[in-house]
Amino acid sequence: MHEHMKRKHVGVTDEGEISTLSKKLFEINFLCEHDDRIAFHFNPRFTESDIICNSYMANHWGKEERCGNFLLGVEEPFQIEIYSDNDNFHVFIDETKVMQYKHRVEELKTITKVQVVNDVNISSLEITKKHYF
Repeated sequence: MHEHMKRKHVGVTDEGEISTLSKKLFEINFLCEHDDRIAFHFNPRFTESDIICNSYMANHWGKEERCGNFLLGVEEPFQIEIYSDNDNFHVFIDETKVMQYKHRVEELKTITKVQVVNDVNISSLEITKKHYF
């Protein structure tokens, strides 16, 4: 297969669970180097049974995108996979695609850090780079 037909994906796999004692809030952020931009903010909200996604650029949050396909439960183990291609972040929960989020950062190579914060017990976190045909 020709090299130009390959699609490069960068992915993060997070496995964990939410405790009943927590505030049931956590977020996964894909951060840009050298500034405070958040290229992708993934925020499941258990109290709303909703997933909020957004970007923080130029000192402002953008327009929220919501996903009602909420497949997470308190004290239930989960696996969240977030892959990026040239156009979108693709989000999978327990191997089911729940959403995609169009990139708002033009220079994808400036996205260099992943941050997982708040009330989540992480059992593993894996960052991968894969080629898909």
